[in-house]
Amino acid sequence: MSGGVTRRGVLMAGAVSGFAVAVPVGAAALRGAGLVVYDGRLPESLAFARTAGGQALDIAEEHGQRFATLRAGLPQGRGIEGLTCWSDYVALRRELYRQGYRVTAERRSGGLIRWSMAARPL
Repeated sequence: MSGGVTRRGVLMAGAVSGFAVAVPVGAAALRGAGLVVYDGRLPESLAFARTAGGQALDIAEEHGQRFATLRAGLPQGRGIEGLTCWSDYVALRRELYRQGYRVTAERRSGGLIRWSMAARPL
């Protein structure tokens, strides 16, 4: 089946085009982010991280360290922006919630989820 349109091809094209539309909107938010979380194994997520000017955290590396960086605690005051798969987002959200962060936005972007969290005001 060479040269034909496949379901997978259509889904991947939709994910990439959806991300291309989402990045300009999120670019301003990324400039103020204290941390950008991405998955270096996923091209869309890696491209997302490259738009950030702040500290970046590759969730693929964190899996091998059992999320040691996140469990050690993050500096409060600045937001966190991410583009990850759903299962990573759920695990991250739980740990960050425990540290006082709250979800400020979440939106599906193809097979990934684009999310933002901020420290809860005291």
